[in-house]
Amino acid sequence: MNADILNTNLIEVMKNKIPDGVNLANTLMDILYIGKEAVYRRLRGEVPFTLNEASIISKKLGVSLDQIVGISYTNNAMFDLNLIHYSDPIKTYYTMLGHYVKLFESLRDDPSAEVSTASNMIPQTYYLQYENLSKFRLFKWMYQNEKVNCVKYFSELNIPDELKQTQKAFAEATQHIQTTHYIWDSMIFYYLVNDIKYFASIHLITEDEVTKLQDELLRLLNDLEGIASRGKFDTGKDICIYISNINFEATYGYMETSNMEMSLIRIFSIDSITSKDKEMCRHMKDWILSLRKFSTMISESGEMQRIQFFKKQREIVENM
Repeated sequence: MNADILNTNLIEVMKNKIPDGVNLANTLMDILYIGKEAVYRRLRGEVPFTLNEASIISKKLGVSLDQIVGISYTNNAMFDLNLIHYSDPIKTYYTMLGHYVKLFESLRDDPSAEVSTASNMIPQTYYLQYENLSKFRLFKWMYQNEKVNCVKYFSELNIPDELKQTQKAFAEATQHIQTTHYIWDSMIFYYLVNDIKYFASIHLITEDEVTKLQDELLRLLNDLEGIASRGKFDTGKDICIYISNINFEATYGYMETSNMEMSLIRIFSIDSITSKDKEMCRHMKDWILSLRKFSTMISESGEMQRIQFFKKQREIVENM
């Protein structure tokens, strides 16, 4: 395949990647730090993009180099691996959360912003507001990964103040999105309670620590029930909550604005992979929408179902 065809393919893929109404030339000037005339010479085909420039574009716009050469054009999608490094898990977790804080803050009060999540675990939006629950999630991940091996007991894990502040900033930022849709696996509290009971049974969490986790879970349930009954966060932004009548195997997310879309799949407990590939985002959106068919809405409407759901969750927590 000659350079002209590669250059043409790259330009076409870039046009498909950027939102409607966004000027490709201006975008490339910002990405490549080259002048307007240099950009237009490349877009006209007079000068080909270099391999280094194509690599930078690939990283910034989420363009797969396979797409550029025409390999499996419709079957490949590019993902960002937002994985925590074993060598310094606290620092990389802090950096990862900081990235998401900036992302959500950039969408603050955007009237077109919408986030949809189908979750089989309590969303970070909520548990990060609670010191012990957020600590337990990180502790479980560290204990499970032998490569980390930096703590053995729950009491040994110290969360730096800067991480605590970033966790709260994340929870705050997510509540300023214009519209949020949540589909919850009906077992999300059972799963977490079961995890806590297991670590208590092998004496890595003390009875006092279990009590603190239990108290936070009950407070969380009270907060969630209040949000569900109003159908709004305290910020006034809309939230729709559904309880799934079927279980699902992972946590899926989709974010959309007038000029951006992104899909997310939660992996390894607290890690995630994300993609801005349009086809992947379309499939993720369709998948999450399909789960609503098997779900019951409990925000604002569905009062009886809402009361029954939270009553059952309190029983699970109180009996832990």
